[in-house]
Amino acid sequence: MDGNKDEALRCVRIAEDAIAAGNKPRAAKFIKIARRLNQDLQVNELLAACDELDSGSSASFSQEKGVGESRSELGKEKLGGGLNGERSYTEEHVQLIRQVKRNKDYYAILGVEKTCSVEEIRKAYRKLSLKVHPDKNKAPGSEEAFKIVSKAFKCLSDVNSRRQYDQTGLVEEFEYNQQHNVRRRPRRRTGNDLFDDDFDPDEIFRAFFGQSDMFRTSQVYRTRGAGAHHREEVHNGGPNIMLLIQLLPFLVILLLAYLPFTEPDYALHKNYNYQIPKTTERHGVEFFVKSPNFDESYPLGSSARAKIEDSVIKDYKNVLVHYCRVELQRRHWNKKMSTPHCDKLNALEVA
Repeated sequence: MDGNKDEALRCVRIAEDAIAAGNKPRAAKFIKIARRLNQDLQVNELLAACDELDSGSSASFSQEKGVGESRSELGKEKLGGGLNGERSYTEEHVQLIRQVKRNKDYYAILGVEKTCSVEEIRKAYRKLSLKVHPDKNKAPGSEEAFKIVSKAFKCLSDVNSRRQYDQTGLVEEFEYNQQHNVRRRPRRRTGNDLFDDDFDPDEIFRAFFGQSDMFRTSQVYRTRGAGAHHREEVHNGGPNIMLLIQLLPFLVILLLAYLPFTEPDYALHKNYNYQIPKTTERHGVEFFVKSPNFDESYPLGSSARAKIEDSVIKDYKNVLVHYCRVELQRRHWNKKMSTPHCDKLNALEVA
């Protein structure tokens, strides 16, 4: 309850600022919200001051009305004037945008009853979103109308947000509660945050209709956040990147399976493939080969044979170093333990 009182006082301050600025609709809206939050709050003086704005604002209202009418006439002249004089939108498009922006009820925006089902809401959104999408409806204000339609659908298609909206009954008050969290409950950021600065109506549209673009292969859509922040998303037609990432491990396995693989020419220990014993000319290190034609491929005294034997001696030395370290570690626990690999390593280095 204390949180409601604090928010009510905040609404009163906003209403006072609106009265000082001569903005009667804004002042009346926040006075109404303040009374809902705290019924004991005295706002009679504010209501009187708000009513007095009628006489002072009539002249300015008529002036604004004249300007609006002149702009409307100019808009009618330019209606549909696209490139090379081609018609880009119709009067029906303009009227539809005005109807969406004029409605202050989510149900009325989608054209459904309050008792409708989720499936009816989905059908209404499918039909209306295609009509007001900025890529299809080029009339002024189509982006704002598209965002309003998306908010209405996202609110009414979710059970929790629809219940909260039905309890409020007013779009303005519902949006105010969403933005400022009147009850001050700690809440996590979820996909149902309708009024974040980065709310993207086009993301809802893509999720509803699928990843394919409805009107063009390359789509650029901008959403505005606080402080005139612009975000641009470019969606190009083509294969799904996530699908390619999921298939990548299988492609790598197939690639490795068909790559040519060569086995080494020798082994330090005898096994099933390497049965034929050989000895290096230096140090007399024994190794094993698998081909009976090894001496023909690598004749004694040749540079190729010398390279093979140097590689054998190097591998043999690495093996001795590894086992010598193990023996030295074990010798810390038993001073009498022998170190045969260390002895072979010392003999190899001395030789």
